[in-house]
Parts: sequence; C-alpha cells; structure tokens
Amino acid sequence: MQFSHEIIVPEAGYPFKIFLFEGGSGNYYREKHWHRSVEIFAVCGGELDFYIDDRKCHLEPDDFMIVNSNEVHAIASPLPNETIVLQIPLKMFADYFTGEDFIWFSHEPGRRDEHFMDLLKELYQVYISGRTGCDMKAKSIFYQLMYLLVKDFRLKEVDADSIRKNKNLNRLSLITSYIKDNYTGDLSLEGVAAVFDYSPNYLSRMFRNYAGITFKGYVQSVRLRYAARDLEDGRYSVTETALRNGFSGSKALARAFQKQYGILPSEFRGLAEQKNEKG
Repeated sequence: MQFSHEIIVPEAGYPFKIFLFEGGSGNYYREKHWHRSVEIFAVCGGELDFYIDDRKCHLEPDDFMIVNSNEVHAIASPLPNETIVLQIPLKMFADYFTGEDFIWFSHEPGRRDEHFMDLLKELYQVYISGRTGCDMKAKSIFYQLMYLLVKDFRLKEVDADSIRKNKNLNRLSLITSYIKDNYTGDLSLEGVAAVFDYSPNYLSRMFRNYAGITFKGYVQSVRLRYAARDLEDGRYSVTETALRNGFSGSKALARAFQKQYGILPSEFRGLAEQKNEKG
C-alpha cells in the first residue's frame, strides 16, 4: 500500500497552522500518509475515525487525537463533523527530543482533557477573529498548549525500534520533498540516489520498505497529482499538461492517468470543464 508524504507549512507570522478539517462535510477518506509536523485533531461535533498501526481509533465530540511526527495514519469521516486541526512544526520541540529529531506523544483513543480542548477551541476562535492583537493572543494560547503537550503527553521513554524507524522516515521525507520540488525534470533512481549520496539499491529499498511503493511509482504518483490539478484548472491541453509535469508526451500521460484514475486525461478535463460551468 502506498504511504504518501505530506509537506506542512505554518501560517505566515505564526509558529503553527490551524484550520477546520477539510473532511467536515463527510463522505471523506484520506489515505495513509505521514509528515514531520505534529498534528492535533480536536472534534467539536460529529465523529472521526483514525487508522494508526492497523488500529482504528474512533473520536467523538470533545475527543482529540495527537498524530506524531512520521506516524503513518489514515482518516475517515463518512458523516459531517466539525474538527479543528492544529499542525506544529517538529522543530518547535527541539529542546525536548528524546532521540535524533524524535519526540513522541501519547494519544489514547477517547482520552479527555477539558482544559486542553478549551484552549484549542479558544486558539481557533482568536485566530479567525482578526481583532487587533489577535496574533499575540493566539501565540500566548499556543504556547500554553505546547506546555501541556510536553508536560502531560510526552513519553520520556521510547524504544530503539521507534527511533530507528523515525530516523529512516526523516531521511525519506527529505527525498520526497526533493522529488516534489523537481518532478518536472528528469528524475532517475540513479540521479536522485547520487544527490543524497546513496546507492540506487539502497534508495530503492528505502521506498519499498518505508513508503510501500517503488521509487518510479512514487515519482509517477507525484506527477499525476500535479497533472490532474492542471487538467482541472483547464488552462492547458492534454499535451501541454503532459510536458509540464514530466511526462514524455500525451500518450505516456494517458496510460499512467487511466491506470491510476480509471479515466483518460481528456475525459477528466471535460468533466472538470462541465463542473466549472455549473459552478
């Protein structure tokens, strides 16, 4: 199974990113993925299901989930919900690492902490208020949450296997970020391996073992995601879309696109145009 790497960027002027969960309307599923940031989901209404290490964790109102850095997880929200998401860059916890770029927080399903939840809700309301001084107020609430995280939720004793796995995913995160920055060019296994001073065989094994996909498959999946975005935008022809996103031509894009999405790029573009016209 493919595990995708997500890049998280804090809001300008803030040491965090906070927003309402994109699956709030229901009928939503986010496949397995990981990121270096720590992520907190606070359910204010409705419910969510998390899948972590083959465990299903069900969240109801006033439950929250702490997703650790490099922790592979999937999210399902079949029904409408209101969920606040707080994303914190890993570097914010640098003074509390228990290993190489490693910190781990407990996230028992159903664990309640009214004060922590109240602070999360207050942080979101202050952040969206736009009032004078809201940035300073939001930061003060955020650091209260940070204090509670390292005081009440941080695990001080962790096993060597967890640290080793985290170290390998940290390395892979750097490589997937490089691929996303250079996906339009020539990305061979040998070339990328040389950039990071790895042997091609070692890099190939890293993708299979920790991303659940081949190197070539990952590169193609990135190109397809950007190609789908261009087709949906409607400004480029299928051929232009192919060349803009690292494919040799329209036929190569069509083969990969149909295999991935079950539809030809031209058909996908047509459906997107119909949707835009109705919108």
